[in-house]
Amino acid sequence: MKKYGYIFYQLTRPISYLFLNHTSGKVYNWKIPFFLTLVTVIFLYFLVGIDKVLTDAGLIIELSSFISNLPGFLIAALAAIATFNRPTIDQEMINAPTIGVKVGEIKIDEMKLTRRDFLLRLFSYLTVLSIFLIIYQKVGYVVSIPEMFLADFQIVEWLFIAGYFLFFWQLLVLLMFGLYYLSERLNLNI
Repeated sequence: MKKYGYIFYQLTRPISYLFLNHTSGKVYNWKIPFFLTLVTVIFLYFLVGIDKVLTDAGLIIELSSFISNLPGFLIAALAAIATFNRPTIDQEMINAPTIGVKVGEIKIDEMKLTRRDFLLRLFSYLTVLSIFLIIYQKVGYVVSIPEMFLADFQIVEWLFIAGYFLFFWQLLVLLMFGLYYLSERLNLNI
């Protein structure tokens, strides 16, 4: 049973970014995306309508076609970060986020991250999130949309839309944060 726990641990490492202990994590990870989702769903509900969001030529299909191109670029970014040859990338971050890690039987509860480790975790999570959004969109259309589309308030559809946009905005906000970190913050030697 212990072996399966370690396998589960290994398979969840690409989403380990969410488990970082850092001060601005909740803001970038959840607060900004939640606010943007709320604004988006209200806008779509009152001004656009569900028929222009969930149809075959609707907004979610269009966004998903954009998102389906991201995993390849994000994996390339992971490779670039992993092989980036600059001494500052291996320095411990200022106010470094921490995370618990386990290698075999060795467990470290509060490992401070270097800039490289932080960026690798961030871009790994973005890769998984983009793949998840593609699958979420496909499964959502197959499972809930056709049979519930005729309901009076279309609650299931709007919950599906809200869930989609929460993760879409999280992807976009964290991608912008990662690009900021790569383009500006990484080049500062402080």
